[in-house]
Amino acid sequence: MANAIRLIKSVAAHLKKVYQWQHPASPRTKRGRFRAICTSYIEREPIRLLCVLSDMRITSIDPALICEIPYLNAGKRPGDFRVDSLPVHLGFVDALPDGMSAMIATADLQGRETFDSSSDRRIRLLGEALPNLLSQEVIPGLQLGRGRIGVVLAGDFYTVPELDKRGGSGDVNRVWYAFANEFDWVVGVAGNHDLFGYAAKRPRFGRPIHFLDGDIVGVEGLQIAGLSGIPGNPQRPWRRTEDNYIDEVEQLLSASPDIIVTHDGPNVPSAGHRGSSSVRN
Repeated sequence: MANAIRLIKSVAAHLKKVYQWQHPASPRTKRGRFRAICTSYIEREPIRLLCVLSDMRITSIDPALICEIPYLNAGKRPGDFRVDSLPVHLGFVDALPDGMSAMIATADLQGRETFDSSSDRRIRLLGEALPNLLSQEVIPGLQLGRGRIGVVLAGDFYTVPELDKRGGSGDVNRVWYAFANEFDWVVGVAGNHDLFGYAAKRPRFGRPIHFLDGDIVGVEGLQIAGLSGIPGNPQRPWRRTEDNYIDEVEQLLSASPDIIVTHDGPNVPSAGHRGSSSVRN
């Protein structure tokens, strides 16, 4: 790829890294200062959300947290879970489509709500409880003004209900529907721990949810591409060979989308971030 790749400076160790390829300006968005809300989860492989943007560029991310949302993080054995906090950051972009006031980007919400926040005996997935918290308690205090809010999901939203195992896989349909119930549209990809029902297969969501795996959708005048899963053994959920993964990414990029979302991303050796060197190259 001839275009330069630019790493947006990270303002906190918790923040998902966002990358931008520089493309010619697009006429589909308007100039101005808009807000984006970014939530993130602390984990071993922080590079998860890969965005290729044209005219819409991240200009800054406020190092001061909007808030921290407590949740239950699974342990390695029964009773070994702990309370962690999900940081919520406010970022700024120089343009959003007309009529939009914000975009929410999140991934790797591998946890459960706290016992105090649960309204019944079922402890919901963190990603299932989060949308209502954002829409009712966080966003009203940001004074965004009237406008649509879209959501970008980059996968891995499951944690076993017993909270005694890390890296479990399970049904995340409720997470996607929860975001769709609170916001205007949802676009995203699956992570390698995500199932829809009982299988790692493409879900049949209707609008306003747009699931992506090697395809492109038009939303708000933006062309958004996405690739689910990670490079790996194709016999395991949401994995394809590295060659196939790279071929899929290259095919998506050849269409010059405004945004591309993946669960896996390029490595950044200079910053100590793991990822795929093949994706970077």
